[in-house]
Amino acid sequence: MSDKKISETTYKLLHDPDFIMWCMAPTEELDAVWRSWLEKYPEKQSAVDQARLALKSTHMNDFTVPADKTEQLWKRLEVSMQKRRARKRLIFMRYVAACVVVLLGSVVGFQFLNNSWLSDTDMVVDCVQTEVTLILDTQEKVQVEDNALIAYNSGITVKAKEKERIITKKITEDDLENITMNTLVVPNGRRSSLLLPDGSKVWVNSGSILRFPSQFEASLRSIEMEGEIYIEVAKSNIPFHVKTNRFVVNVLGTKFNISAYKEEQESSVVLAEGSVMVETVEHEKIQLTPDRKLTFVAGRNRIDEVDIYDYISWKDGLLQFKGETMENILMRLSRYYNVQIQCAPAIAGRSSSGKLVLFDNIEQVMETFSMLYGVRYRFESNTLIIE
Repeated sequence: MSDKKISETTYKLLHDPDFIMWCMAPTEELDAVWRSWLEKYPEKQSAVDQARLALKSTHMNDFTVPADKTEQLWKRLEVSMQKRRARKRLIFMRYVAACVVVLLGSVVGFQFLNNSWLSDTDMVVDCVQTEVTLILDTQEKVQVEDNALIAYNSGITVKAKEKERIITKKITEDDLENITMNTLVVPNGRRSSLLLPDGSKVWVNSGSILRFPSQFEASLRSIEMEGEIYIEVAKSNIPFHVKTNRFVVNVLGTKFNISAYKEEQESSVVLAEGSVMVETVEHEKIQLTPDRKLTFVAGRNRIDEVDIYDYISWKDGLLQFKGETMENILMRLSRYYNVQIQCAPAIAGRSSSGKLVLFDNIEQVMETFSMLYGVRYRFESNTLIIE
């Protein structure tokens, strides 16, 4: 893609599954909808052309799901979306379009950071995976145990609860000269942690993707992420950057949490220790001090004083919250356990405070939840109903 900054309208189109679907698999109905939209907003034609060009440049029309993944994809879609079989094709295309949004967002949404996510075509396939996967810079895929620690040093070591194994890839002189990126994909219902080459440690929450080099450059330590991480950056005179599609966090040595899920309107940085400078897509620079939360929502930002542990307790297997809506709490549980949750509107809006131990089994959590908040729950297929 060109380095030319895209318009806000183009950015929104590239994050609209219906627009992507229209470009990938046009139908008479979609043609009618979008042509009507252009008649109403003719001034948007150039943005539409730019978005079409961006989609074309990603070669997404060549995308196919491997045969061995097709059956798994359909089963997951049927369970999670509860649609009739007659609508399979529509569901599939919308799901692929949503995956394309994930792929494109990191590239076109924040071009001044020079992110390279677009080159990683495996990002689309990974939308349907169920296990933690480490994709090496050689494109070799390694499945990793849930909650395992992945350590990068002279080689790669995976430490799980009951065992430790060494992945044979070694850091070579070529790795030092040619910085290439690895990708850690942590799907919903899974968690992982990573010890980076400089000694920095990253806890990676459910539904997250982290990209990092086997060896940092001499003048800059930089990683890219989507989802949620807590990171303790090893102190050094070499700057450390954490890039998301909405902002960059610049530090030397500190501890903080970032939440930047693409499907959520709100993203945040919560600082536990040290000092960070956050640079936004609009090139605004915001300095953050400990016990402060920087929140981005609807194009605006604000800073609040908070209890840090409310935002990092997930790494310890706890969910602690104060004055948070039931809707937000249940959304976090849904991602943590990879379970669809439906909640009655009267319950979703409640403001609640408390602490939940995140047991291995969500039913144990719900027993506590139901007693604390006076609600009833039941399971229907893969969906948890709260009323």
